[in-house]
Amino acid sequence: MNANLLSDIKDFLFSLRRCSKCLLPETFPGIEFDEEGVCNYCRNYRPIKVLGEEELKRALDKYRGKGDKYDCLVAISGGRDSTYVLQQIVAKYNMRTLALTVDSGFTTGEGHRNIKVTTETLGVNHVYIRNENHIETSWRNLKTMFRAWLKKPSINTIVPTLNAADKTMNLQIYKYAHEHKIPLVIGGNNIGNCSFEQEHFKTGYMGVFPDERGNYTVAGKIKLITFFTWEFLKNTTHYRWSLIKSYASGTLVYFFESLLKPSDVDTLGFYDYVYWNEKEIIPAITSIGWRGAEDTTATWRIDDMMYPLIDYIYLRLVGFNEFDEFYSKLIREGQISREEALKRSLSERLPRPTVFQYLLEKLGVSKDELDETLDNYRVKLLCKIIKKKL
Repeated sequence: MNANLLSDIKDFLFSLRRCSKCLLPETFPGIEFDEEGVCNYCRNYRPIKVLGEEELKRALDKYRGKGDKYDCLVAISGGRDSTYVLQQIVAKYNMRTLALTVDSGFTTGEGHRNIKVTTETLGVNHVYIRNENHIETSWRNLKTMFRAWLKKPSINTIVPTLNAADKTMNLQIYKYAHEHKIPLVIGGNNIGNCSFEQEHFKTGYMGVFPDERGNYTVAGKIKLITFFTWEFLKNTTHYRWSLIKSYASGTLVYFFESLLKPSDVDTLGFYDYVYWNEKEIIPAITSIGWRGAEDTTATWRIDDMMYPLIDYIYLRLVGFNEFDEFYSKLIREGQISREEALKRSLSERLPRPTVFQYLLEKLGVSKDELDETLDNYRVKLLCKIIKKKL
């Protein structure tokens, strides 16, 4: 690719070479194509395995009647997958369940609506953990960090800059369970997410990849923290106590969450036991009142207002985002054809216009300013990515 081609977003997106079996493009970290145009991620793919429903039943039975009032706590965001976990745990497995949401201030209106409707339909008690002072600080920090990122953009620091959710979310959930004598937490951030949602590209440009459950080795974690710390420190805009405190708490949790979790609270990943199947999930949750957003056909990420911006940045920089990786995995699993996956991805990977515009206004950034920064950076970035493949 020449610089002129890279500088025009439409020409760039059209020109990308993609795997002949899945949707991954030549800009995906670590990708290689064989003579038939099939990528190494497809060639080396191993079907997802789960522990099975019988194992899940045995695991859940250990906690029945163990809590004072509840057998378990299910963390719910209003999104597709956490709603399905709640529906199954309550309606199918008949556990005494409390639904809990840590509201960090970045949950969409659709997310809040789905939480309310589905918990009421299921007859489940629900509580919010919400700290207004923390939310105000998070928005202020986000605006500062994003402005700093625009001055010196990096493909490696998009998520640490914009993933504004409370990094101590899991610990707050564990603490609540401990204080209310609830012995089991199901779901909650990475706990319980399906393997299809574990993204490899967001740290892949640093040469660090998680496993299929989203877990990193200790060496991988150290490498990531070292890199992110250096990126943080070399930008003097970050030298504010609120930013330093947020970064330090996130680092602490990242390394020591398992040690900080109360010993009387256990966790269970629902999708470690139950295979994720879209054709089963969507009908199940819509039957209890769950709905998607009106401005997108996507059913994923409609509960988190930061992802339209995150996905837009990746799409404009490297020509793909998490939807391409997600649907590529579904192709390999035989859940969807490449033709259907491509059709859906082309539509769903675009940012939700209402949320996207709201975010830019909150952050004090115009779309023209954002696009100019991304287009200038893309030329430099892709020259490096493509050079590595030559």
